[in-house]
Amino acid sequence: MRLRDYLKFNVWLLPIAILLVPFLLIVFGSTYFSEPSKYYMTQLDHNWSVSNGANSYSNVDLADFNLGSTSVGDTVTISTTLPDISVPSACVMFRSLLSTVTVKIDGHEVYNYGQKYQDMGKLTPKHYNYVSIKDRDLGKTIEITFHITEDNAFSGISTIYYGNIHDVNRNHLQNKRLDLFIGIFLCLFAFILLTLSSYLYMYHGKDVSLLFSSVIAFVLGAYNLSFNDIFNFLSDNDYNFTMLEYISLYSVPFAIIAFLITSHPELNSTIAKIVLAIDTLFPLTTLILHHLNIIHINNFVITLHIISIAEAIVFLPQMILNIHRHYKESKDTLEYVGTTSDSVLLLGLLVFIACCVVDIIKYNFLKLFGGGGEAYSNIGFMTIGALFLVLCLFVFYFYHSIEHTNAAYVKEHLEGLAYTDALTGLMNRAKCMQYMASLHGKFAVISLDMDNLKPVNDTLGHIEGDYMLRAFADIMKQAFVGANLIGRTGGDEFLVIIEQPDSGICEKMIDDLEKRMDMFNKSQNSISLSASCGFAYSKEVLSGSVQDVFILADKRMYIIKEKHHAEQLNKIVSDILTGTSAANGGASHE
Repeated sequence: MRLRDYLKFNVWLLPIAILLVPFLLIVFGSTYFSEPSKYYMTQLDHNWSVSNGANSYSNVDLADFNLGSTSVGDTVTISTTLPDISVPSACVMFRSLLSTVTVKIDGHEVYNYGQKYQDMGKLTPKHYNYVSIKDRDLGKTIEITFHITEDNAFSGISTIYYGNIHDVNRNHLQNKRLDLFIGIFLCLFAFILLTLSSYLYMYHGKDVSLLFSSVIAFVLGAYNLSFNDIFNFLSDNDYNFTMLEYISLYSVPFAIIAFLITSHPELNSTIAKIVLAIDTLFPLTTLILHHLNIIHINNFVITLHIISIAEAIVFLPQMILNIHRHYKESKDTLEYVGTTSDSVLLLGLLVFIACCVVDIIKYNFLKLFGGGGEAYSNIGFMTIGALFLVLCLFVFYFYHSIEHTNAAYVKEHLEGLAYTDALTGLMNRAKCMQYMASLHGKFAVISLDMDNLKPVNDTLGHIEGDYMLRAFADIMKQAFVGANLIGRTGGDEFLVIIEQPDSGICEKMIDDLEKRMDMFNKSQNSISLSASCGFAYSKEVLSGSVQDVFILADKRMYIIKEKHHAEQLNKIVSDILTGTSAANGGASHE
């Protein structure tokens, strides 16, 4: 089976196998693997009283309640009655978004968070608040007050849990299991790609597209873990991980555009460079403005949405046109193997962008109109889209290597047809001349002329002559192992070139050639191999010119050839005389 047919037949096996990964992850993230609570845990979603400035609400279900737009300085207070259920190590756990928190039980303050950030004028990060509940607090009123520190900080209040602290933590991690698994997978995959890209950059050229593939995997993995509060939940460094969430999100367009430009030079236009400059400056500018306390970093999310959609509109049509043009140009060539790497990459980008658009729409709808506000939003679609994109990047490089390997194979095959002598399998005259033109440094040239080809052709026929040539070529391949070029320059003329030759290498190889010809001749009755050989080292010629070295080797070869002719002539004369003498002796005897 030809290479291209083999690839067309088997090329879908890897994508099909990889598509099983998201399915397995979804199964892994289902409730099938969840462990029930050991003690007690419940969600306090119902029967809340909510006050927001002059507005008050009663019997509120938090999952259905939307505050609407909020501003810096607003205060939102919610209260309810704690369950009258005693639980070991009981606590109330809830998440706060960009706001300070005060918790009171029956009017007595028992917990607060975030005031230090507000006093320093810094961004108040997301935080998981744990309020210890004693048995004496059961059945009493708990009041939670959020002091909003950013415009549009939140429009809904996150789920509030009551129960054993270990049950609460386990339940939270079980709900985030799929996000945790995918986030860690993306970060580890980014590290693998980074290691591989460093090796390829040092030893196989200056292609940095694989480096930006690792950046894509990392920023998507970091954003996934940060948005889903994995870092915040497991660490006390809320501020840095909240910053990581925004920086990784703002860096996604840069990573994708940089990858597209470095992996597809045809996209590297003036517009692309401008877009890349914008994507590079955007996260840096937002970070600088944030640290200067001019504008906090959370205020640029809508700007990012606009930039991302605009760039998708600019680049996706170009990619589609390039893929279509490449398909038309390559479908009838020997290099074409079916599915292209660009098609896989485009599929990954389309799925990822579609998933992002769904989550963007969902996020903004929940923030403005949906029950629970954006507190109940998630990036489930983006998470799956990110995983799919990174897997497509892996498949992209798989296909890309296939295309490169097939192109190299076709090139080598065509060059073989162009530069190989069809009869002997040695390099032909064109290749010999090309090689000699590029030769420099220290080298040696051996010029060979096979003896007796014309008499064999004339007496035994060209089929026997061709057999003689092939046999001689096979012996040359064995005797001149290590030579840089073994070629046939004419009918019975051959050439061997050795670069950086050791002392006496030509003599040793020619001696080996003669021994192998003697062994061949002993096993043959119809033909006998012999050759005239001359050699020269580049150090023997003052000019060091390839042409001068070849002329010297050829001159020495003709000296040997004349010697062989003289020996053959003497042998013929001797045979004639011996034959005559024998004939005369026989007649006299009669």
